[in-house]
Amino acid sequence: MIKKTLLGVAMLAFAAGAFASAPTDAKASDDKTLVVGTMWEALPLSMKPRRSRFFNESEILDTLVKLDYDLKPVPGLATAWNRISPTVWQFKLRENVVFHDGTKLDAEAVKFSLERVIDLLPYAADLLNIKSIKAVSPLTLEIENTEPFAALPNQLSDAITVIYAKSSFDDAGEFVKPVGTGPWKFEEYRKQDRTIVSRFDDYWGEKPALEKVVYRYIPDHNSRTLALEAGEIDFITNMLPSDVKRLSKDDDFIVYSEPTSGLYYGAFNAGDKSPLSDVRVRQAVNALVDRDLIVEGALDGIGKPAWEFFAPDFDWAPQGDTRYKLDPELAASLLTDAGYSQVDGKWVKDGEPLTLRILSYSSRTEMPLITEAMAALLNQHGIATDVQMYTWAGMLDLVKRGEYDISVVFWTPEMTGHPDLHLKSQFHSKAGLNYQFWENAEFDAAVDKGRTLDPGSEKDATYKKAMNILQEDAPIIPLVHKVFVVASTKDVKGYRIHPSGFFFDFKNVSK
Repeated sequence: MIKKTLLGVAMLAFAAGAFASAPTDAKASDDKTLVVGTMWEALPLSMKPRRSRFFNESEILDTLVKLDYDLKPVPGLATAWNRISPTVWQFKLRENVVFHDGTKLDAEAVKFSLERVIDLLPYAADLLNIKSIKAVSPLTLEIENTEPFAALPNQLSDAITVIYAKSSFDDAGEFVKPVGTGPWKFEEYRKQDRTIVSRFDDYWGEKPALEKVVYRYIPDHNSRTLALEAGEIDFITNMLPSDVKRLSKDDDFIVYSEPTSGLYYGAFNAGDKSPLSDVRVRQAVNALVDRDLIVEGALDGIGKPAWEFFAPDFDWAPQGDTRYKLDPELAASLLTDAGYSQVDGKWVKDGEPLTLRILSYSSRTEMPLITEAMAALLNQHGIATDVQMYTWAGMLDLVKRGEYDISVVFWTPEMTGHPDLHLKSQFHSKAGLNYQFWENAEFDAAVDKGRTLDPGSEKDATYKKAMNILQEDAPIIPLVHKVFVVASTKDVKGYRIHPSGFFFDFKNVSK
């Protein structure tokens, strides 16, 4: 019964998508140009946090530190870094690096860029925890933190910390366009259509084989796949699970699939407006949702069941002592303790059925499928649901006002290869992104301490404590660890998925 429900949900969600015609104004026939169909518009003239990731994923701009394919910090624009005191780091910069406008990269340029980013994007201030930045010599940068901060090198791999040339800003200090040091330079933006980057021949590293990459904005999930099959684009992201299965069987295409630690999860409203203010109800919901069935029934097996926040595939991600598991008997006991009783198969308290208002957004391919599947499973176990899909901004507006019970969202906790960003920015009581009204002083203390610790047993024990609290107090329901899937024509050579999911590495690609 549940399997049929989930498959029905998947088919309805597929049918609900607008089946727009594939674009027909360009063919991906040039062997020196890669045409990429994207779900998100690149918006290269914006520095807003979500869109600034494009500068890093497309490699228009570089970060001081990069992550390798094991998500370990490796040299970027900085060749080495050293913690010279508990609060001070020094970074040695790469020699003979020039920006796309011909100016040289040096410590003063990096200082200017980081200070400008912190000034324009408050999120960066919390990410980097910087007290001061000093150019010690032309190629030596010194960063002093407000407290001991072992996570700094990892945080400097985040897309928001890319290094901009001064010409990226106007005389008033406002962002104008991305001018960086990467292998690709910004060339053209056509609103609601495409962003074009071209090869930067003075790049400090190995030069790309391609001459241009065109990022085509095709928001409809069906139309992206149609454009690939019609030969109008070379490469697509964010595919529907049904398209993944079909293209995998077609020799004209290559489907790339790798697990990431990106997570689809339900954020619980722990405030007074929601029945989820009771930890017993939060724990019960976690015990009623079969993640394996969501992955198999709604996503055709494309994903990994998530029974904890961090995916266990990555050794940098701390794990707690226990995982959630499917346990309807435990859930019934918890709900009974919380004052609910079952009437005609429905959980009721004070004459009112337990009903959860579930919000999400439809722009991500898997989001409607996962959200509806979770709701179907809760309905099967006697918890009523009211599912409402919005744009991201529309959902967030309601969430900030506390007008929800569960918001199903996607989080990418692999961007820096360190737990600090992901735990502190999401769940700390003072975090700017914590719209859940959840507070736990012990959790706050653990993550505040963890960011100060070097790798070792104390750091491991501190983050294990934080993860145990997160699991036991249950402010979220982890649902699916993302498997990153993209596809290309068979003519594309040299592509490899980066586990960050936000770094294409097209400089190694040819046609």
